[in-house]
Amino acid sequence: MIINLPFSKSISNRLLVIQHLSNKKAKIKNLSNSEDTSLLNACLQSLANKPFNNSFNTGNAGTTTRFLLALLATQEGEFVLNADERMNQRPMQKLIDVLNSLGASIRPLKPNKTFPLLIKGGQLTANKDIIHLSELSSQIASALILISPKIKGEMLLDISQQNNSHSYIDMTISLSKKYGADIEKKDNLLVCRHSDYNFFESDVEIDYSALAFVCNFACLGRLQNITVNTLQTNSLQGDSIVVDYYKHFGLSLMQGKECSILSFDESKVPADKELTFDLSNTPDLFPALAVTAFFSNKKVVFRNLASLRVKESNRLENMQKELNKIAPFCKVEGDSFVVDSHSLDIKNNSYHFATYNDHRIAMSLSAIELKCQKTTFDDPACVSKSWPSFWQDIEKLKM
Repeated sequence: MIINLPFSKSISNRLLVIQHLSNKKAKIKNLSNSEDTSLLNACLQSLANKPFNNSFNTGNAGTTTRFLLALLATQEGEFVLNADERMNQRPMQKLIDVLNSLGASIRPLKPNKTFPLLIKGGQLTANKDIIHLSELSSQIASALILISPKIKGEMLLDISQQNNSHSYIDMTISLSKKYGADIEKKDNLLVCRHSDYNFFESDVEIDYSALAFVCNFACLGRLQNITVNTLQTNSLQGDSIVVDYYKHFGLSLMQGKECSILSFDESKVPADKELTFDLSNTPDLFPALAVTAFFSNKKVVFRNLASLRVKESNRLENMQKELNKIAPFCKVEGDSFVVDSHSLDIKNNSYHFATYNDHRIAMSLSAIELKCQKTTFDDPACVSKSWPSFWQDIEKLKM
């Protein structure tokens, strides 16, 4: 069976911002077709047209919203940025405060709401004050890093308190420097200097976050010889560690020049009855791993997941709620998620799951149909946020 994994939306979104701010334009090959990336691309294309559009709505797309907000702050003009209700509950104020301190004028248009925002952009200028970033969202740091070449002076970013998703910040730094940004990292201090982007034709990697859902299917269905696109070995993505995580559940990956092959092998499942994973750097892998753990007959503890409370939904609470519809194996303990699983036979059962408009919850729970009679979802279309063809593609794994 062959699964064509999508291309990385994380890399795609960063490249789109860099491309837009660059003095030189060039093509992005294999751009993600995710809803988030398509939305950001449409906003940037609209902004590039003359006369440009000055009103944007980014829904519940956290990356698109934060990246676009930062970019608009560097543009001459007045803009309105709106988003949906969930974005009012997600970390945003720190980014607004920093952009205002650099010379932008950003204010909410409704009382007690973040959105819509009125943005008056222009030339931003840094001073010698260190900007301390302690928010849960790494996207705030990434948004500032991406626009740093357009900020006069030296912007100093302290990321020492950025304990979650640090790999995404490293990805942003690497990509920004690749195209000309002058960024120096001194321990946990980033020195970002005024510079110029010079974009050149670039390829986007396969999405390792998406691979997690295929790994989940392979383990639950005990599947062998699943062929996926060739995966980049020296990946920019922190989620490339997903294969190492899944070795603890009996999965192996064989890399080839033309493709990669995933296989489950019962004999390779380690004897350990208790496992602990620190997902502070890779929180997007949690939903798929949680479902795999639920059917592993092991006790699995996932640690450092505070950021999951402010994603598209509260993933800690919602994954607990949905999985415990099957059996009460899951509980949230502070910033950890504990799965204490036992042997389970649900082949004659059917389940209806809520998705909370959260693509990763829907995609992770979908593999449960390999264990039971039937699964249904209240909003299956939410997967378009990252993998529009997901339901068609994973049908191949049910044959």
